[in-house]
Amino acid sequence: MPKILVIDDDPAIQIVLKKLLNAQGHEVTIASNGVEGVKKAKELQPAVIICDWMMPQMDGLEVCRRIKADPELAISFFILLTSRVTIQDRVYGLDNGADDFLCKPVELDELRARVKAGLRLHQVNQDLQAQKQMLETELSEAAEYVRSLLPLPLNGRISIDSRFIPSRQLGGDCFDYYWLDPDYLAIY
Repeated sequence: MPKILVIDDDPAIQIVLKKLLNAQGHEVTIASNGVEGVKKAKELQPAVIICDWMMPQMDGLEVCRRIKADPELAISFFILLTSRVTIQDRVYGLDNGADDFLCKPVELDELRARVKAGLRLHQVNQDLQAQKQMLETELSEAAEYVRSLLPLPLNGRISIDSRFIPSRQLGGDCFDYYWLDPDYLAIY
C-alpha cells in the first residue's frame, strides 16, 4: 500500500485529505507542521507528500527544498497544496522543487488524479534507482575482475608497476607483460 504524507497545519484539511486518501486505499500519515513533516518523511519515506504552502515554523517551500535535498527522499512526489493561483507562484513553487500543485479547496477527482500520477512517477523513479544500483554493482564487480587479471609489479633490472582506475563504462582493454627471454620484455 503506497504511503502518503500529508503536511498541513489546518486540522480540517488533515481530516478531509486523510479520509479521501484512505478511501482510495492509501496509507496516510499526518504531520501538523513542516518540522514534524520533514521528520516523518525521513521515517516513512513516502511515495507522495502533500504539503501546505503556508504554515508557521517552516513553510511548504522549505519543506520541499529539504525533502528534495535528501537523496533518500528526493524521489518522493511532492504536491504543494495552496490557495495561490498565479502563474508566478506556480513557477516559484516548481523552481523550489515541487512536482505538482493542488489548489484549495481540493477537488476529489483532481486529488485522485494527481496522487495517481505521482504514484506512477514515484514507481518509475524507484525502478530507475534500482537499475542504477544494479549497474553500479555490476561495474564494481567488473572492476574487481579486471583488477584480478592485472600482472603483479615487476622488480629487477626493470621495474614495472601499474594502477587500475576503472571507468564508468565496461571496456575490453587489457594490460600485461612477460619476459620473452632474458633480454626481451613484451608489454601489451
